[in-house]
Amino acid sequence: MPSTTFAEADPETLSALELLTTPGGIANPYPLYDQLRKHSPVAGYQDWPPGTVPGADEPVTAWALFRYDQIFAAARDAATFSSRDPLQEASSAPSLMLVNTDPPKHEVERKLVSQAFSPRRVKRLEGWLNNLVPHLLEDLDRDANDGEVEVMKFAAEIPTRAMVRLLGLPDGDHVRFRRWANAFMLSSSLTPEERIASNQEMVATFASRLAEHTARLAERAGSDDVEDAEDLISALLRAEVDGQRLTPEEIVRFCVTLVVAGSETTTFLIGNLLHALAREPEITARIRADRTLLNIFVEESMRVDGPPQRLFRIATRDVEVGGKMIRKGEWVALFFGSANRDPAVFPDPGRLDIDRSNIRQQLSMGHGLHFCLGAALARLEVMAVLNAALDRYQSIALTDDPGTKQTASLLTHAFVRLPLRLS
Repeated sequence: MPSTTFAEADPETLSALELLTTPGGIANPYPLYDQLRKHSPVAGYQDWPPGTVPGADEPVTAWALFRYDQIFAAARDAATFSSRDPLQEASSAPSLMLVNTDPPKHEVERKLVSQAFSPRRVKRLEGWLNNLVPHLLEDLDRDANDGEVEVMKFAAEIPTRAMVRLLGLPDGDHVRFRRWANAFMLSSSLTPEERIASNQEMVATFASRLAEHTARLAERAGSDDVEDAEDLISALLRAEVDGQRLTPEEIVRFCVTLVVAGSETTTFLIGNLLHALAREPEITARIRADRTLLNIFVEESMRVDGPPQRLFRIATRDVEVGGKMIRKGEWVALFFGSANRDPAVFPDPGRLDIDRSNIRQQLSMGHGLHFCLGAALARLEVMAVLNAALDRYQSIALTDDPGTKQTASLLTHAFVRLPLRLS
């Protein structure tokens, strides 16, 4: 049976892998994906999973998958490709709930969380969001310089404020959310000590907020209607499936997961979507004429420039992929950003085309067991932003300043600074 070990990868391929972790490769990984896809899977990729601490934790060495068919198959085969992350479990950072959990525990956790984090509860934010975003755009306009504004601070306000409201936390807590998320998801350059301190502050804050909610809920004892609980933390405390409840530690971990996965990814998605509106004036004109196209515009934009780029798995058994043997216990990196631009599935993959017949095959929200639980919330937030921006501005355009891409980690592909001309 064919087999390739980490040591057998050719120097040219290893060089391309190494470039993926450089600032230039992180800012624009797509040419490297094109180069590596034909060799997939490729052995020897080294990087850090989210929640670990570079400088304190060691990077993992993994097989890297770049082809759509390989990544799609691995994402749906949770039995072979485990999401459990022992490196993160051993790190000072908290382990993410659901993201790093395998069956059967994953099913129990997801049922409990889904009971509280329900579509009905998320939908309640719609009116509030549709009122909030225009006010934030007014604030953005006040900072404009001859119509030119930097939009990423605005982009960060929406998901962080929405998370505070959803969880039932005090106004102002959102100010720290982005900093916590950037530190945990490795998208900001920090010392190990700064990153550890940020993670500790985040966990301690949520533990304190949970204790406050627990005390208030005890005072309101008597109602068994979880769906009518006034906020998500209260609903999580009351959620019950087959006699099982979430422990306080699990609720804190879920709050951490929402903040680090939800607020940062949606912030970056908003920036990427606004950039797409600015660089694709013909598509933007079509959307202005027919707002029903917004949903497929979001799908296609996530395919072309979705923030999530890769996640790690661990092989639970020997498995052959692309004629190469991945051994039990070896790490595997799934490059969703590469799958979304695989020309075997998406012809002319770098072009944003809202008329594609297979747009919904994009993998930015994951696939299978670990499909993003917060997808509905993210869509609600970005639709509020896109509709408000199209209502307010007759022109959304690029400037001479191309902005600044995130270069700290290939977990996400995004802008950290994005000037646009809005008028």
